[in-house]
Amino acid sequence: MNIILSLDIGTSKIAAVAFDCDSRQNVAVVSAVNQAMVDGLPEGWHEQSPEVIFKQCLELLQQLMESNKFSIDTVKTIALSGQMHGVLLTDDDLEPLTNLITWCDQRAVELTANINRSDWPVDRTGCYLHPGYGGATLAILAAENQIPSGATALTIADYVVAKLCGVAATEPTHAASWGIMDIRNKCWDMEIIERLQIPLEVLPKINDSSSIMSGVTCDIGLPQGVNVCSPLGDNQASFIGTCGLGNDALLFNLGTGGQISLPCQDFSVHESLETRPMPFGDFLLVGASLCGGRSCALLKDFFKDAVYKFTGKKLDDGELYRIMDKMTVETKQALTVDTRFAGTRMNPSECGAVSSIGVDNFTPAALSLGFMQGMVKELSEMVPPEMLDAFTKVMASGNAVRKNPLVQQLITEALGLECELTSGKEETATGAALAAAKSLELI
Repeated sequence: MNIILSLDIGTSKIAAVAFDCDSRQNVAVVSAVNQAMVDGLPEGWHEQSPEVIFKQCLELLQQLMESNKFSIDTVKTIALSGQMHGVLLTDDDLEPLTNLITWCDQRAVELTANINRSDWPVDRTGCYLHPGYGGATLAILAAENQIPSGATALTIADYVVAKLCGVAATEPTHAASWGIMDIRNKCWDMEIIERLQIPLEVLPKINDSSSIMSGVTCDIGLPQGVNVCSPLGDNQASFIGTCGLGNDALLFNLGTGGQISLPCQDFSVHESLETRPMPFGDFLLVGASLCGGRSCALLKDFFKDAVYKFTGKKLDDGELYRIMDKMTVETKQALTVDTRFAGTRMNPSECGAVSSIGVDNFTPAALSLGFMQGMVKELSEMVPPEMLDAFTKVMASGNAVRKNPLVQQLITEALGLECELTSGKEETATGAALAAAKSLELI
């Protein structure tokens, strides 16, 4: 048995798995709500405590090792994945100088709105610069003289790796998520860094994804010789954990937001998709909807408020979702719903809409079905139709799909590919473990 302990540091949840390379199965799984949220911040700011996150990571690793599901001496390495785009600053002793400023943070809205999209080098970065992206956040910190001399910028996954093994660095999947990396050459884009006036010395070295960083240096009960691998972005890790290491499937995720991810071997630029590096040299084309599965929650809350105001009854969320699901299955009519209720990355002020209302179709059922069709359509229309020929299936994940079979059917109809549900069991941590296992030739 060759075991990899793998962490996934999400915005709302932190998970850990013990992955057996021989069976390619998780033999132990633990998770906890991310308790690191920082309260009392200015409007639009979103920060988490890196110390709290690291403490929770250690606790989860300890729980795995106390699970009695594997022998400690079979552990070969620690792998990691984590939320992308966010950034924190550390000193030379790896002590945080700032909180983690997450991907949700909006303090760079004005800066990114003033960037001329026509001359942004998306052919090098694979993406435009958006609020919450580390490059934009660092530009704001630099402009406000908030980057101390000797500071190093890291993602939260980079930080946890550094605390585990003493080496502060990043890797392409996380570095690219800051929007200031030349992803084909795997280096910081000097033209952009100068343009944003980010001090070059704050940017960490870029190592290979899922490669060995160093041995574990903190005392967590592991035997000598256990290494820590450089982390993997949560989007790339989730793709690998869901679709495997091949290129025949695309991933359709509808959680709070939404993402559609398509693997490709060559670098290319598409208007509606970001191009992100994958480990081992390939790329991932990614489209994101900011509202995604939250659209259904908005509609649920609307129905909940209407029922209470008209009847005085308070229906619980589970009952409301059951009624909505039943309505959508039974109706053949649907309103046309644009689900861009939270705007888009390119246009944060954009709004959603409900249209095609007639005297015969203005019903709760038609509205519910329109919402479901709308959130699927928003993502599926980001994919150039000619690209779909390269795939044999769609793997679907997220509660908005898992809890409503009709959404799975709508995805099949929209993309013309058979849609399969994922297992839903910590695919991101599993994907980081799979990538590490391949890098270390354990599979």
